[in-house]
Amino acid sequence: MVDIATSLNYLIAFFSLFSLNVFILLYLKHRNDYHKPLKRTGWTPLVSIVMPAYNEEKYIVPSIRTLLDLDYPKDRLELIIVDDGSTDNTYRVAKAFEGQNLHVFTKQNGGKGAALNFGLKKAKGELVATMDADSYVTRNTIRELIPYFSDKDVMAVTPAVKIRESGSWLKEFQRVEYLMILFSRKLLSFIDSVPVTPGPFSLFRREVFDKIGYFDEHNLVEDQEIALRIQAANFKIRSSMTADVYTEPPDNMKDLISQRVRWQRGGIRNYWKYRHMIRPEYGDFGMYFVPLNFAALTAFFLLLGLLAYSVLTTPYYVQYIWFDAMGMDVTFVTFVGTIVILTSTFFLWLAVQSYGNEKVKLRYLASFLIFYWYIMVGYNVLFLFKELKREQYSW
Repeated sequence: MVDIATSLNYLIAFFSLFSLNVFILLYLKHRNDYHKPLKRTGWTPLVSIVMPAYNEEKYIVPSIRTLLDLDYPKDRLELIIVDDGSTDNTYRVAKAFEGQNLHVFTKQNGGKGAALNFGLKKAKGELVATMDADSYVTRNTIRELIPYFSDKDVMAVTPAVKIRESGSWLKEFQRVEYLMILFSRKLLSFIDSVPVTPGPFSLFRREVFDKIGYFDEHNLVEDQEIALRIQAANFKIRSSMTADVYTEPPDNMKDLISQRVRWQRGGIRNYWKYRHMIRPEYGDFGMYFVPLNFAALTAFFLLLGLLAYSVLTTPYYVQYIWFDAMGMDVTFVTFVGTIVILTSTFFLWLAVQSYGNEKVKLRYLASFLIFYWYIMVGYNVLFLFKELKREQYSW
């Protein structure tokens, strides 16, 4: 059993190093293009913005105001707000903004996917953006996204979704994570492997919904599923680093874990649904990124199992005088593990330093490196438990 455990440790370490180095090499290859915005065009298509909302009274007013303040011709902009049977005053406060190019509807509660589809069927724009009601665009967002559609194969463009600096430990923790996710997603766009079109202002070519269908109304993460469907149709998704959009993150640990459990449950279901894409005709997305997700989850649970095995079989003195004991047993696995940690730290540094206007304090970076693993353990174990129970989820 010891030999098997050692072999698995080597395998996990190799996989971790390989995955991290792919992203680092992509950055080094494309670093001159990473932040480079596309040249703006004079094209001003009609843009429809669909905002589904459920019990968003707290955030929807400032969100609407940022949309109304967009630097884009008002006669080329259509705003559609869909209240999905809220039990608070979401519909009433949104209705107060209704005007010539802003329309507010209410419907029976059916989930976010159903609310998005309701709005999409009313949208007239050549381009359609989805917009979470707890998010805020910056004035140049549309103008930064539109140039990507000069490529006729591009069916969606994702913005730079971020979290504002707050001073709250939990929010700053998520802010670091969002910067890392954004960094990774941009790198994946260089190999046509963007896996999600986030709810906060992803912009779609309207015709894509006619070609591949609308949002899956029974999906836990509909913004990921639609992206996988776009990839399965061999269309392109691009990612902008200059179209900033800010979103409100969970402000307590319970809501954060609940959100990540939903993302993880929906994510693994979606990748299983599109496992048929592990074929050469789907390029790097099929031959690298889809298998990567299955391998990462497998490696994570293998590592948990190995840690549990180690605790159960390690002698008493190693557990209680761990520092001295570890110092006496520096193996090749320990060495490789150290390299993985250092490489992960370098990757995080690359992610954060690549945004000149996003300053993150050292204590938040350090806490992210130290505690992110424990949060991952929490939501992955809960995800497995809830999947086994087949627990239902809505909004």
